[in-house]
Amino acid sequence: MKALRTLFGLLVAAGLAAGLYFGYSTYIAPSGEETAGASMRRGGARAQPVIAMPVRQEIFADRLEAIGTLQANESIVVTAKVQGVVKGIGFSDGGMVNAGTTLVQFDEAEQRARYQVELANLDEQRKQFERIAGLASSNAASQARFDEQQAAVKKAEANVAAARARLEDYTITAPFDGRLGTRRISIGALVSPGTVITTLDDLSIMKLDFSVPETFLSTLREGLDIEATTSAYPSEVFRGRVTSIDTRVDPMTRAVGIRAEIPNTDQRLRPGMLMVVDLIKDRRESLMIAEEALVPFENQQYVYVVNDDDTVSQVAVTIGRRRPGSVEILEGLSLGDLVVTEGNTALMDGNKVRLLNEQDVRGGPASAASTPSRG
Repeated sequence: MKALRTLFGLLVAAGLAAGLYFGYSTYIAPSGEETAGASMRRGGARAQPVIAMPVRQEIFADRLEAIGTLQANESIVVTAKVQGVVKGIGFSDGGMVNAGTTLVQFDEAEQRARYQVELANLDEQRKQFERIAGLASSNAASQARFDEQQAAVKKAEANVAAARARLEDYTITAPFDGRLGTRRISIGALVSPGTVITTLDDLSIMKLDFSVPETFLSTLREGLDIEATTSAYPSEVFRGRVTSIDTRVDPMTRAVGIRAEIPNTDQRLRPGMLMVVDLIKDRRESLMIAEEALVPFENQQYVYVVNDDDTVSQVAVTIGRRRPGSVEILEGLSLGDLVVTEGNTALMDGNKVRLLNEQDVRGGPASAASTPSRG
């Protein structure tokens, strides 16, 4: 009997405790705010904290990576054409020159004398031709003599032209604007034809040659943008455009050669440098969202869009291309839609949410309060 009375007492105590809990949970606070337990039973779900980001529009493009080598826009090795003694040098190592600038002057005294001899011979042949032409007009000289002297004049003219060309070879001038390399000769040196004097490069524009597999040939065209980097300037990106595509595919590598041009106004890029190239193709403006916003279900992708009343709608989307952290949206969203990026795994259509970054995406009270008064 004593055990029964003890058990009965415990049951009564438990009942009283349950009644007190029920009464507390349905109690309406004096401030008018309903308790969480009562709100849940009355159908009002607590707003779930989330982070949302607007749908943005960006330039999206496919990229193809390759390795390329730089060449100067124009490049020559300056060499001597004649044998002679260096009389003058008109440049310094690494100097900039304009087209027509005299680089080297050889001693041309002997060649100039030969040129003068040929000029004198031409003058004599012309005088002979005038005298014979006068005689031929009065039948005092035969037609054969006239033709012979006419040929002699033409030969003398050719000899003068050849002597003038050889004389010009004793002066070397720059064929285009550019930067010179290291000087390889000195005043007084005797040089022979083919002796290297220096180099000349037009560095205002650099040509970047690289190859891509033939499988991408259908997407290649002149005018495509490129971005290139080099270990010499690891924090910089150099931009250019494709100017030509080779007409042949290499049968050994099954790759096609491509040439792009990169502006080089500061002339930091140099011929022979190795560059990593990103060939940008199929560039277009696209709607982009963070990859974390996607909620996959079966064979469809969904996102949660935040409405003006802070509820969310589950929206099916069609995705396109991806890049690290972002995905292209082809259908389902509009520019500026707020898409939940964090806290979307536990959401359901129609749920109430609370934006943790509301002042960033909507401009909430906090941002308004921080605006200084103009009054």
